[in-house]
Amino acid sequence: MSPCVLATRLLIFSAFCGLVIADQIIHDPIKDFCRRHQHQTCVIDSKVYVDGGLVYYGTGVNLDSQPETNDRLVYGDLASISEGAPALYGNLSKGSNVPSVSGGVLWPDQVNKLFYLFGGEYNNASVNSFSDGLWYYDTISNTWSQSPFDGSQTKISWPAFGGSAVTEEGIAWYYGGYLNNKTVPNWAGAPLMLNSLVSYDMTKRTWTNNTEGIARAEGTLQYITAGSRGMLIYFGGRETLANGNVSYIQIYDIANSRWYTQTATAGIDDDIPRKRRGFCANTVWAKDHSSYNIYMYGGIASDETALGDIYILSLPSFTWIPYPYSQQKQWSGGKAWASCALVKNSQMIVTSGFYTNSTKTGCDVATIGGQHTLFPGQESIEQGTVYHALAADVVKYRVPGIVTAVIGGEWVSEKITDGKATLKSPTSGWATSALAVGFGTTYAGLARTATRSLPASSSTPTTSGLSASTVPSSKSSSNVGAIAGGAVGGAVFLIAIIALALYLRSRRKLAKPITNTAHNSTAQDNRFSTAGEKHFSMSKGSTMYSPHPQGSPRPPSELHGYGTGQQHHSPGSEWIQPLPFAHEYETQQTYYPPPRDPLHSPSSPHSNSAELPIANTPGPSELSAVRSPQPTRGNV
Repeated sequence: MSPCVLATRLLIFSAFCGLVIADQIIHDPIKDFCRRHQHQTCVIDSKVYVDGGLVYYGTGVNLDSQPETNDRLVYGDLASISEGAPALYGNLSKGSNVPSVSGGVLWPDQVNKLFYLFGGEYNNASVNSFSDGLWYYDTISNTWSQSPFDGSQTKISWPAFGGSAVTEEGIAWYYGGYLNNKTVPNWAGAPLMLNSLVSYDMTKRTWTNNTEGIARAEGTLQYITAGSRGMLIYFGGRETLANGNVSYIQIYDIANSRWYTQTATAGIDDDIPRKRRGFCANTVWAKDHSSYNIYMYGGIASDETALGDIYILSLPSFTWIPYPYSQQKQWSGGKAWASCALVKNSQMIVTSGFYTNSTKTGCDVATIGGQHTLFPGQESIEQGTVYHALAADVVKYRVPGIVTAVIGGEWVSEKITDGKATLKSPTSGWATSALAVGFGTTYAGLARTATRSLPASSSTPTTSGLSASTVPSSKSSSNVGAIAGGAVGGAVFLIAIIALALYLRSRRKLAKPITNTAHNSTAQDNRFSTAGEKHFSMSKGSTMYSPHPQGSPRPPSELHGYGTGQQHHSPGSEWIQPLPFAHEYETQQTYYPPPRDPLHSPSSPHSNSAELPIANTPGPSELSAVRSPQPTRGNV
C-alpha cells in the first residue's frame, strides 16, 4: 500500500473517530444546561447540592428532544450570590459506580458534613443491588463511599418517588414510593406502591421499617418539632388508586410510633389546593414555634396538567393559605418534579422541573441552572413579588402578613415579629386529644456531635450560609467534562497529525527537496470554559426569575386549550411520552384510613379525622396498584 493511500485512509479514519467521539461528548453540566427534573437536592452549610435526575442539554426542548440521565454532582455556592442566585459548579467527583437515579433523595448529615443517597429509578443503566451498603458523599474530602452493610438493611427495599425527611436527631425517614424494574434487579412483576415507613439512623447506621395500612407515593414528608420527639407530616401524592387529597393530612408521632389523620380547611375564601403529585415543599417555622408553615410548589393535578401555584399549609391550625394571593386554576407554565431547597430557614430555591405543556420549548433560565429564588417570609409581601434574588441579610423567617391574617400574630411598628400565633387548633376540631397534646409541646432536639474528625472550619455549621461575595475565578475547579473534552480533542488531533506526517514523508521521498515551511497550526476545543467560571446573565435588579409570571390571571386567550389533560403522543423517551394516567382517576375517590379507636372515631365516613392503627411489621408491605410516575407531554 502506498504511503499516500495509507495517509488518506488514516485521515478518513481519524475523521470518523472524531464524529463518533463528538456524538458521545460529555456535556458541560453548567454551560450546556437547559432543563432538569426528578433530581434530588440538599443543603449543607453554604452549598446546595443537586444530584441525578433527568436533564436536557442544548438551547431548547421540542417533541423530539430526549432527556439524559444526569451522572454529575452539581453544587450552588451560597457564599457567591452577588448575581442573585448561587454560582453553580460542576467539578465535584462522582464515579460511574455511584448510582445516578431519578426520584431519589439526599439525606444531609449536617453534623458530619455528609449526605446519603437513597432510592430512585435507574434510567438506561443496569439496576444496582441494594445489598452493599448505602452510598454517601463526604462534602469535605469530595469523595463517595459506602457505609458498612448492616443486618437491619436486609428487609429494606430501594424505592423511588416516596416522601423523605430528616430530623434533628440525625434520623432520616422515607415513606412509601414505588418498586419496579428500574429500582429492583430482575424485577418481573407489575410496579408496586409501598406502605412502608423506613428510618435510617445516620449515627448508628442502622435501619428500621414500620408499615401502615395505606400505600402512598409522590407526596411530601416534612418534619416539625411538635410533640415529645417531633412529628412527620405527609400529604398529597397518590393513595393506592387515587391522587391524595391535600385536605387530609397524615401525622406520624415519632415518640409513640402512631399515625393520625387530621382535616385541613381553607384559610381564605374557601381556597383549597387541587389534588396533586410530583410537587416539592419546604417547612419553615416561626422562631417561637407557634406555627409551622409548609410551602408547596407546583406538581401534577388529577387531570395530568402541571401546576404553578404556591400554597402554605399552616400548622397547628391546619389551614391552607394561597401565597401570596388566590391562585388561578390553570397554568400554561406549570411544572412537576422540581426541587425545593430551604436556605437558613428564610429563603427558598426552586430548581427547574418538568413542563407538561409541549408548547414550552425554551430552556429554564439556563444561565443560572433553572434556579428560582424566593422569600417565604414577609419580605415578599413588602417587595410585592414572591420570586426575588437571594439576599445575604435575610437570615430569619418573618411570618408573612397573609399568614398572620389567618392565624394571628403580633405586629410591632408594622413589622411582623417572630410568631405569636393565636389560632393553635383546627377550626374543625382535633382528631384526637393526643394531637392536641402533641402540638402543644415543642421538642428541643438532642445535641449531636460529629462521629469523625473534622477540620476546625467545618466543625460547626456556618452562621449565615449566604454572602454577597464572589468566588475568585482562580479557584481550583477542574471540570470533568473539560478534561474529557480536552482528551478527546487531543486524541483526534494526534491521529490527524500522524496521518499528515506520514503523508508529508511520502511526498518528500517522491518529490525534489524543497524548502520546508513551518506549520504552526493549533487545535483547541473551546467548548468548555475556564474551570471555576460562573454562568449568569441576570440583571442587577431585585426581581428574580420566576417559574411563571405572577400577578393577575392570564387572559382567556392564553388559557384556552390548557387544562384538558389531552395526551400528546410522539416517539421519544418514556418520561416524555408515558402511558396516560388520567383515565385511571376519572372519579377521584377520597381514600383515607378508617377509624380504629371507637372513642376517637368520626361519626361518619366523611368526618374530619381518623386515627390509624399501630403497625410495627419489620418488612415492607406492598400493594400492586400503579405504574411509576410519568409526565404527559401535551396540553397543560
